Amino acid sequence: MAVVSLPLQRQKQADGRASAPCIGALQTSAGLLRLTVIRDFESIESQWRMLQECGVCANAQTYARAEAWFRLVSEPSGAEPAVFCGHAESGDLQFVWPFEVTEICGIRCLHWIGAEQSNYNMGVFDRSFALSVSADDMRALLNHAAQLVGANAARFDNQPIERDGVRNPMALLPNRPSANDGHAVLLDLDFDTLYRNRFGGKSRNTQRRKERRLREEWGVSIGWAQSADERRTLLEEFFRQKAQQFAEQGISNVFSDGPSRAFYHELASWPTGRQGTLEIAYLKTDDQYAAISCGIFFKDKFTTLLTSIHDGPMRKFSPGAILLHRQIEDACRKGLNFFDMGAGDARHKNEWCDISTPLFQSSIAFDERGYLLTAPAALVTAAKRFIKTRPALWSLAQTARRKLYGTTDR
Repeated sequence: MAVVSLPLQRQKQADGRASAPCIGALQTSAGLLRLTVIRDFESIESQWRMLQECGVCANAQTYARAEAWFRLVSEPSGAEPAVFCGHAESGDLQFVWPFEVTEICGIRCLHWIGAEQSNYNMGVFDRSFALSVSADDMRALLNHAAQLVGANAARFDNQPIERDGVRNPMALLPNRPSANDGHAVLLDLDFDTLYRNRFGGKSRNTQRRKERRLREEWGVSIGWAQSADERRTLLEEFFRQKAQQFAEQGISNVFSDGPSRAFYHELASWPTGRQGTLEIAYLKTDDQYAAISCGIFFKDKFTTLLTSIHDGPMRKFSPGAILLHRQIEDACRKGLNFFDMGAGDARHKNEWCDISTPLFQSSIAFDERGYLLTAPAALVTAAKRFIKTRPALWSLAQTARRKLYGTTDR
């Protein structure tokens, strides 16, 4: 099940109780490291931001996004912040692990901040450190981190094996494949060449015909929201469309609660063009938004986060595919290297994407109580991947879910 046990070596007081752990230094393959846990984000903000710009990371664990998620979603639910920082003897920051601690029935578990609704999760690493650290180093560092906050277990989902050509040090720990992989398009400055290489003449003609008929039957406009107010309006329409889609498919609506909606509204309120701002593209027919796609620009890539399709008669003309076409064309024009469509399989990803990013999950028990969380979690992940990697089983599971839990109510 790829559940690893890293037994904690806790210091004992005279009466046998565990004493408060001390922040100390550990010798690693990358040199002597000082490991500290930060409870307030502001004290590490400047160093964190500098490291994420020149180091290796996923957008979900960048400073602004992690801070917003914890403040708006995690903290109201009772989670504790546990941001770990590793400094070299020189004082240079080598890594940031944006963890939070949740507690279930007295069992304390470490998670990545924002992991619930992100495609990729990992720490923020200095490139040299990521390349030189060993598996034994990672075990020792994570063990010490757990001791500092009294964690019984850790659950790290959807972690990329590598990022920007650099291995993810967390992959040195025992792990198993996640239920889904990530998918992306390697872009070309010449979009027309990219498009012809992905789609044959028949497919291109079919899409042109659908777009022409869509324009003939409804007035069509395609664009990007240009202001925070426009993004706010589009985001509310996305929530409405997605709620209906989830209901039809028998899927629990992850956007139904106020905190998660507040989080996305905050990302959408940031300035247009800023790294990490929730940018929203749309295809509008008359007075209806036929397709909405939200994502973020970060470094050399655009990553889609949220997409929805209107349930009206225009759906037969594939407005989502038309909008995606324009988004990828825009990304090529901007000179980006990648258009990332996130984790999970879908027809449009199979058509466009030529890069597959293996994702992995780690379930780690630091003591006997930790197994009560990690063992079931590993089994669930294994079962999901088994089903999703077998088309017949996955189709059957989707059909059963729609019949059992889906609704066609309007």
